[in-house]
Amino acid sequence: MGIIKKKVKVAGSKSERDCEVLFDSGASACFVREDVALELGQVVKAPYPLAFRLGNNTVMKAENTVTLFLDMKGHNLGFWFLVVAELPYEVIVGADFFQKWKIKLDPITEDFIIDEKALEIMLVVLSRTSPLSLRAWFPLP
Repeated sequence: MGIIKKKVKVAGSKSERDCEVLFDSGASACFVREDVALELGQVVKAPYPLAFRLGNNTVMKAENTVTLFLDMKGHNLGFWFLVVAELPYEVIVGADFFQKWKIKLDPITEDFIIDEKALEIMLVVLSRTSPLSLRAWFPLP
């Protein structure tokens, strides 16, 4: 597992700004603090509340989501985030994001490693799909 803290440009449908982001490969999902979600993007009610357990065993619920894009070394990578009222960071990026975009964390250099070749293939697949295509969210292997 790896944990890295960085200031990263985060963009939503309303605006964009630098946010304090925790990249945590031990977190199973991506989270954004509610005030940041409301400022940056269109918050959408989830069809069902989602419960999750924090590292200190506190159980929290998220009833809303938002789609955000992170500037990762010049690549604007999008994903959906669970909106949570209180978080210790503005944004927490979890393992689901890393898995989708084939990103690894390097705790020694405190940086993330992007597989440019894999990302290039994924972005080409994404750009050739229609907005309604499932391949846009789940690229074919």
